[in-house]
Amino acid sequence: MEKLTRSDKLLYAIGGGFASNLSFYTMLVFFITFASDIYGVNPATVGAITLAARGFDALIDPIMGAIGDRTRTRLGKYRFWIITSAPFLGVITWMVFSSPELSATGKVIYVSFVYMMYSIISTVSNIPYHSLTAYITDKVSERSNIVLLKQFTGIIAQFIVSAGGIYILSAFSQTTNNAGNAVVDAYSYQYLGILFGIITTIGFWICAYGARKQDNWQRIQNDEITRNAQEEDNHAIIGVFKHMAKAFRSRSLTSLAFAAAANTLSLAITAGVTVQFYTWVLNDAKLVATGALLNALFGAVMYLVVKWLVHCFGNKSAFVIICCIAILPSLALWLTFTPESLTYTIVMLACIMAFCQAGSLVTWMMVTDCADELRWKTKQNAAGIASSTLTFANKFGSAVGAFILGWILTFVGYVPGTLTQSDHALQGLTMLMVLTPVCGQLLSLLAMAFYSLNRENHKAICMKLLGSGE
Repeated sequence: MEKLTRSDKLLYAIGGGFASNLSFYTMLVFFITFASDIYGVNPATVGAITLAARGFDALIDPIMGAIGDRTRTRLGKYRFWIITSAPFLGVITWMVFSSPELSATGKVIYVSFVYMMYSIISTVSNIPYHSLTAYITDKVSERSNIVLLKQFTGIIAQFIVSAGGIYILSAFSQTTNNAGNAVVDAYSYQYLGILFGIITTIGFWICAYGARKQDNWQRIQNDEITRNAQEEDNHAIIGVFKHMAKAFRSRSLTSLAFAAAANTLSLAITAGVTVQFYTWVLNDAKLVATGALLNALFGAVMYLVVKWLVHCFGNKSAFVIICCIAILPSLALWLTFTPESLTYTIVMLACIMAFCQAGSLVTWMMVTDCADELRWKTKQNAAGIASSTLTFANKFGSAVGAFILGWILTFVGYVPGTLTQSDHALQGLTMLMVLTPVCGQLLSLLAMAFYSLNRENHKAICMKLLGSGE
């Protein structure tokens, strides 16, 4: 394997991290708002569509991981899927935010189909992208730095989606209100889908280019020398399911999956209701951009805080500390909230989001500990199944979050496309935005009670792996 240069590492981590997170946050922030407020599909129906699509998508994650492991092409193992799926992901992103004139039933069918296709194509791009992290370098420290860089790039992508997305929706709108101000319409969402779709495609191509020296035909041929490829192919299907079953050998991995799902669930609900909260409760949708900027700034600070906490206390303790602290600003804002205190509210919301995202960052560090535990128990490399399990948990959490959000919006009486909302609906939006993170963090802390890996016993496992020559 060729040594990974700094420039190639940056191309892979930043290109892929930006493309992956840009696509993810675009759907997280804008899909439910577009489908319900602009396209006219009932919010509860949109939530059910999201749950079904993401649930199915999560189930195929381990299968896609196994397919990537067994791929042998001139473009490499994982790069092949990234390169070929990227343009399809760009096109389907545009299709999700296009709005063809259809009947009410036709709209539900269309939204269901394009969102399901988006979820599947996104998996085809993202699973190989994440798998490359362990494939392009054998150095543990280098892998950790790549993960941190990928996650930090996600903070920037989130800011661009939130702030840039609002600007795009206003700039390309063809509708104005009585005061002459732009009103978000179907045309502006189409431009949003086109621009973000193009950027996502280019980002994944840059990512694949960065891994060109480590994932190529020559590397595959060299690997074939030490492996009986025909035997593996003959037992491919059985091998996939046996590999998936390894996840249940680690109680810590299962606990981490529940914790990650709970954290992502709260993030999905909060991000999904952001536009409605700023529009109806704070009465200014343009403040979303200000909030996104603060999220990015606080997120950058939390990146340094996470590194310090992990260094001083270890992964599990750092995650528990972050979850506990994240609850405090949510409760404080709920007890003191008034719509007139704009600056205070935006700052507190940015603080809450930064802590929730910090917890998500630590889970990607914790999953490497679980991979070591599985490797020790099964005597086989289990990095792929560990990462796939965490990906599954995140997607499942976001799917359940979107479903719950759609159901609660309907329950509290939120009516898309109207000029006013009822007091009950406004209270519901506030509760979703402010209190949801508390529920997510409490569930994550509960899951951590069953997470057995800490700094001491993980170190012991690593020593045993080194002693056995693995």
